[in-house]
Amino acid sequence: MDKRSEMQKPKYQVLKEYIIETIKQEGLEPGDKIWSENKLAEKFNVSRHTVRQAIGELANEGWLYKVHGKGTFVGDRIRQKSNKIKTIGVMTTYLNDYIFPSIILGIDEVLSKAGYNIVLGCTYNHHDKERVCLKNFIQADIHGIIIEPTKSALPNPNLDLYRQLLDKDIPMFFIHGSYQELNCPYVVVDDIKAGYLATRHLIDLGHKNIGGIFKIDDIQGHYRFKGYQMALSQAKLDLIDFNVLWFDTDDKREEFIKFDKKMFAELIKRCSAIVCYNDQVALKVMNIIRNKGMSIPDDISLVSFDDSQLAVVSDVQLTTVAHPQKKLGKVVAECLINKINGGRGKDKIKMEPELIIRDSAKEYK
Repeated sequence: MDKRSEMQKPKYQVLKEYIIETIKQEGLEPGDKIWSENKLAEKFNVSRHTVRQAIGELANEGWLYKVHGKGTFVGDRIRQKSNKIKTIGVMTTYLNDYIFPSIILGIDEVLSKAGYNIVLGCTYNHHDKERVCLKNFIQADIHGIIIEPTKSALPNPNLDLYRQLLDKDIPMFFIHGSYQELNCPYVVVDDIKAGYLATRHLIDLGHKNIGGIFKIDDIQGHYRFKGYQMALSQAKLDLIDFNVLWFDTDDKREEFIKFDKKMFAELIKRCSAIVCYNDQVALKVMNIIRNKGMSIPDDISLVSFDDSQLAVVSDVQLTTVAHPQKKLGKVVAECLINKINGGRGKDKIKMEPELIIRDSAKEYK
């Protein structure tokens, strides 16, 4: 091609052709890192917008893929060039409420840009429904799976199906927890630190009798309890068994304290503050406390987890430890694409929790 024809081409197209030719000539393999956006912009004397346009199109065509915070890498060109529809299975405990729409939105944003379709499965945190979802994934022609484990603190009866998927060399990433028997990659929030931050905040406000309500059949509840335990121990405060209530998936959310109303009544008599498993639980606790003629935070301080929309719907907005939601979805999707394309990267990621201080906890005098 002569120079005049080359000059007539859009700059991003010239850059695309250069990258493709370099990949071919240098024999770069899937997962190999290429130049940064800054270096490409400097080398070709073009704007970063032009570079991003070229890289974006090459990613859609399968030549490249991006990993947030890591850079740009060579993609699996043969698989990307195939006319076969690329599908990722995504299985969570819930789909339409609480923090799950934001997580799935983050996953979808990354996967759709990379040319993948999503097949959704929902377990409602029950093993029989998890088994149905896994059988569907086995029968489907999928390239990878993102999974939130079901009742992750309990032994799982569906490990045989998980192993079938792994035997098919289907890349798999877990979120929020994982099954230790499988030793699979995961992206989680550091729930131990989250539990510590929530409890430490109450301790710093002067509270000494701090109760806790945690979920017993999900590993997040155990980890948050461990953080609660660590903060009390560090402050040389006793952990009193009667100050901790546990509930499970099958306790109806509207009545999750029904199994021992007397125990809950004693809890709010003994404690000046409570750490709640999540914002859903915290709102139920708020309603029960108000029905008893008490107020928050004047009579009882509350701290919860997730920073969902529920945290700000009440007249007393919740102090809560934030869940990254959409960001977590994006990170796990990027990690999965990296794994599918043969890239190397961290397989086990813990995201940092952040305490969001609002109005539901006050200094204890």
